[in-house]
Amino acid sequence: MSVGFDPRRLPLDGVTVGRLAVPIALLLLWQVLAMTTSGFALATPAESVAALLDGLRRGWLLDGFRRTMAELLAAYALAVVTGVWVGVALGLDDFWADVFEPLLLGTYSIPKVTLFPVFLFVFQLGMDSKIAFGWFHGVFPIAILTLSAMATVRDEHLKVARSLGLSRWQTFREVIVPSILPGLVIGLRLGFNLTFLGVILGEMFAARAGLGYELVEYIVGLQVDRMLAIILVLVLVATAVNLGFFALEGRLADGGGERADVRL
Repeated sequence: MSVGFDPRRLPLDGVTVGRLAVPIALLLLWQVLAMTTSGFALATPAESVAALLDGLRRGWLLDGFRRTMAELLAAYALAVVTGVWVGVALGLDDFWADVFEPLLLGTYSIPKVTLFPVFLFVFQLGMDSKIAFGWFHGVFPIAILTLSAMATVRDEHLKVARSLGLSRWQTFREVIVPSILPGLVIGLRLGFNLTFLGVILGEMFAARAGLGYELVEYIVGLQVDRMLAIILVLVLVATAVNLGFFALEGRLADGGGERADVRL
């Protein structure tokens, strides 16, 4: 028995149609703007993709990509370790949480780009300054949201862990992480986005390699197609990582996890 095509089985609800329509509309707008400016200020989507493929084939794009990803991974790993540790440590002690939470929130609100000269003075022009600047961007949302999520950890569970003689690591892994996971994932997503921003800004301001450095070079040289090719790569990386986090957040929500109160 043959099964006919039933269009009603397609998951084309209003939200799905909207999600498909927005990128298509943006591409059409991009094409129209590129045609309006005659290619001087904006290359077409096709020209930008061609430049991206050329960069992959010749290697100039891959070299910058490897440098940026290395800095990003190092900065994000440091931000995750530091942010989660600070958030959990403060969340376990009400006194220190009351003392440091306003400081965390206040520092988070500072326009961090104004502090880049300090990082440049301390770490010079190498990778260290970009890693440190990326870490500085990403650690605060992770720490703040981890601290906020610690409110979901029940005192009874911690008492049971102590009565069972669990080590600090076992308590963190078996009791704390399952309780704070929904809020922690939100913090990790925001932390990644800001770490990425910090690394790219650092490369744009003071670097000799990396996608941010190359972006500035092509802006100055009016190589619009290569500039947009780099922007496409940055957008694709950010989109892929965020889609992964959104999928994880959806699974946690479907599993009945409680979301921590978001105070950003």
